[in-house]
Amino acid sequence: MATSSGARCLTRVEAISAFVWKCSMAASEANSGHRKSSMLTHVVNLRRRAAPTLSEHSIGNLIWISGARCLVNQDRGMPALADQIQYSISKINSDYVKKMHGNEGPALMRKSLKEIGEFGSKEAAVDYLGFSSWCGFGFYEIDFGWGKPIWVSSFAVNAPVFMNLIILMETRLGDGIEAWVTLDQQEMDIMEHDQEFMAFVSVDPSPL
Repeated sequence: MATSSGARCLTRVEAISAFVWKCSMAASEANSGHRKSSMLTHVVNLRRRAAPTLSEHSIGNLIWISGARCLVNQDRGMPALADQIQYSISKINSDYVKKMHGNEGPALMRKSLKEIGEFGSKEAAVDYLGFSSWCGFGFYEIDFGWGKPIWVSSFAVNAPVFMNLIILMETRLGDGIEAWVTLDQQEMDIMEHDQEFMAFVSVDPSPL
């Protein structure tokens, strides 16, 4: 899938994120009765974006947060949302990482977090959706001596801090991506009856 701006083709993570974002905004509107602005954040791995790139085995939370926005009156089609996601992630490039490591780092990070926080304070009502991709982590190759796992899942905690959180993981066979979605129960029920959404997902699939 290409973006509406004609930029590079989307990654599978960007495409799935745009699709889930689109459907979650529709569910939120159906649940509340009115359209809200929305902010989507993505955890970005800085190892691949540094120059030279850092080892994938380097230890530490070498991550940062990107923020894509969709205002009340903006286009909510897949291409437009994909543009927003791709652009927000692309801003965290090698130059950005270099600045983070330099004297400008603290100010740059404060500015980034402030922009994300202020988006919610300036809008009348805002939905937040947080994504983290665990694709490529090799969970299904891990063997502690009793064999490789059949099914790896994200955590499930009934706490406000984990609401509106989506974890993306590869399937065991590598032929798809599982999205572990934590949403308000009413909005989740609406999404599970959304024909467009259900055409591409399997709810509670068998691990076998």
